[in-house]
Amino acid sequence: MKFIEKVWGGLGLFEAEDAVGEESTLRQDEYEPKTKKGNLVNLNALPKQMRVMVVDPSTFDDAQHVAEHLKSRKPVVVNLENADNEIAKRIVDFVSGTTYALNGSIQKIGNNIFLCAPNNVDVAYSSREESDKSFLPWNSKR
Repeated sequence: MKFIEKVWGGLGLFEAEDAVGEESTLRQDEYEPKTKKGNLVNLNALPKQMRVMVVDPSTFDDAQHVAEHLKSRKPVVVNLENADNEIAKRIVDFVSGTTYALNGSIQKIGNNIFLCAPNNVDVAYSSREESDKSFLPWNSKR
């Protein structure tokens, strides 16, 4: 190939047949799909749906069931509305200790209703006033 043809070919003014053939083979090599497993996502490896357990304990022995769920890294809603006040206090103490030992968190979400979450669950809490304002803007206090 002559020097001038290379210059013109570089500017797009001239295409030699040999140059086109060489370019097409280079481009095929450049654009060969490379098999990388880094870009593939295995759908079976995605986290499974998390189950929230709801427990309505009536005796102190039921607190152990809550602890077992927390040890299994499942969040638990503990409804103590129907429990005796003295038993409810003991259950809350036991469950609070279990939650603390597992580096989890416990949050009161209602009257005698608690959410116990292991450390793999992030609990975002907003007060009732904030949630009323965000969901019902016409219901805000002025």
